[in-house]
Amino acid sequence: MTNLDETAIAVTSSVEIRGLRKSFGHVEVLRGIDLTVSNGEVVCVIGPSGSGKTTLVRCINRMEEPTGGSIVIDGVDITDRKVDINAVRSRVGMVFQSFNLFPHMNALANVSVGLRKVKKVPKAEAERIALDRLAAVGLRDKARARPSQLSGGQQQRVAIARALAMDPTLMLFDEATSALDPELVKGVLNVMTDLARAGMTMVVVTHEMGFAQRVADRVVFMDKGVIVEAGPPEQIFEHPQTPRLQSFLAQVL
Repeated sequence: MTNLDETAIAVTSSVEIRGLRKSFGHVEVLRGIDLTVSNGEVVCVIGPSGSGKTTLVRCINRMEEPTGGSIVIDGVDITDRKVDINAVRSRVGMVFQSFNLFPHMNALANVSVGLRKVKKVPKAEAERIALDRLAAVGLRDKARARPSQLSGGQQQRVAIARALAMDPTLMLFDEATSALDPELVKGVLNVMTDLARAGMTMVVVTHEMGFAQRVADRVVFMDKGVIVEAGPPEQIFEHPQTPRLQSFLAQVL
């Protein structure tokens, strides 16, 4: 059981993406993306493999360098070469398909290491915050367990706790449940749902259509590097406007 609430989400971000392009060699993966994410909004990004979804979220914290366009987070253009990108990243949490935990560290150390190394928080305070974040994802009792002693779902929840420990204003999720066995998915989705209800601004790349229908404020459908259609979940899933989205939903629902 998680216990995230509004008090845990002190500040949220707004994101403005304009004309975003990204090429890998001669292959243009993003072809002019315009997207606004408001404070406290949950945007789920859906679409077929190869549509550019992962590249989009990786560009939002500049894990991938955009080829063109702009990304503005809380009024700061992070594509400006003069921007301190590490300072920006410290407020943007990202959860990947793979858990990326340090195998030699227990859960408590995995969650607190960023606080100690990046924010220079003293060890005792970092561990107090880490325990709070582990409790928030229902894993306080696993603080001393190493990743090898945890299920895949528990490891992913530790990864979410690690991101939350840095006090992010924006959370990015890239197919956070795709590496999990089906029976482990629910626990991770519950934590993400609690985050959304607590008011966290979130961009979620997902193939979990039920989650998108239930939790998203807006759903964005991408294909071939462009946004084909976007709108509230009831519009996207019940009244799709474009043949491409209609075809996609016929395959996944």
